[in-house]
Amino acid sequence: MNRILLLLILCLCCGQARAQYVTNLTLLKNQFLTGEPVVAVVSITNRSGDNVIVGGHGSKDWLQFEITQSTGQRLTPVSIGSEEPITLPAGGTTKHTVEISGGYSTANLGTFTMIANVLHPLSGQYFMSNKVRVTITDSKPNMFDQPFGVPQGFDGAGRQRRYQVILFRELNDLQLYCRITDDRSNAYIATFLLGPAMMAVQPQISIDVHNKLHVLFLAMPHVFCHVIVNPDGKIHQRTYYRDPEGNRPSLIMTQGGAQVVGGESFDPSAPPPKRKKLRKASDRPEDMESVPKSKN
Repeated sequence: MNRILLLLILCLCCGQARAQYVTNLTLLKNQFLTGEPVVAVVSITNRSGDNVIVGGHGSKDWLQFEITQSTGQRLTPVSIGSEEPITLPAGGTTKHTVEISGGYSTANLGTFTMIANVLHPLSGQYFMSNKVRVTITDSKPNMFDQPFGVPQGFDGAGRQRRYQVILFRELNDLQLYCRITDDRSNAYIATFLLGPAMMAVQPQISIDVHNKLHVLFLAMPHVFCHVIVNPDGKIHQRTYYRDPEGNRPSLIMTQGGAQVVGGESFDPSAPPPKRKKLRKASDRPEDMESVPKSKN
C-alpha cells in the first residue's frame, strides 16, 4: 500500500514538473553549411503559476541545447546564459532568438536532432522542447577563392587567410555564402549567408586595397545587393541598387577601395510608394471646378 502511495506521489510530482513550461523550438532553416551558425527561436509559455526570473549576472545558464547525431551519439550540450535577468511572466509566452556558435560549431557533417532545455530555477530542473532536425552539409568554393593578409586593426592581424564565395542550392533556391578560412591550417574562421542569388547576371567579386571583400550580385529581379566583408569575417556594409533599364550597377575597384557605378539606390524595407487614386468618369477635372456652367 505504501509503495502504491509513493508511486502516486511521484507521478503527481512529475506531472507538476512537466507543467512548468510549454516550450517550442524552431529554426530559421534546417540545412546549414559547415561552420555556419545555427539560429534558433525558443518560445516559452510559463505554466508554473508565478513569474519566473532566469539569467542575471553570476546565475546558472538557463538555456541548454542538446544535439544528437543520427547514430544516437550525443554531442557536448551547448549552454547559454544571460548577464541581464529575463522575466518569464506567469501564463505568458516569450520568444528568444539565439545564435548557436562558438561553443557549438556545425563542423560535423550529417543529420542531427536538436532539443532546447529551459531551466526552472526554483526546482533546478530543465524542461525540454520538441525535437527539430538539422542537416549539415558542405560545398567547395565554386565562385571565388583568394588569399589575403589580415591588416592591423582586425583580430588576427598579420595572419594569412582566404576569402571563399560559395553558390549553394537550398531546395529550390540558390544562396550565396561567404567563408573565411585560415590559409595555413584550413580551419574555418567564419561561414555566413550573403543572400539569395539569381544567376541571370554573374556576380562581381573582388578584394579592395584594404583587403575587404566586395560582392555585387543579383538578389531579385532588377535588384542588386552589394556586400562588403571585413577581414575578420564580419559584414561591414550591405546596400541595394535598382537596375533601371540600360543602367545596370557595376562594381569597380578604386584607389580608396571600391565603388558601385550605375543603377540607383534602393531600400527593400521601405514601403512602396502610394498610387494615385484613379479618377471616376463622373468626376469633374480640378481645373474645371471654377468654370461657371453655361446657361441655355
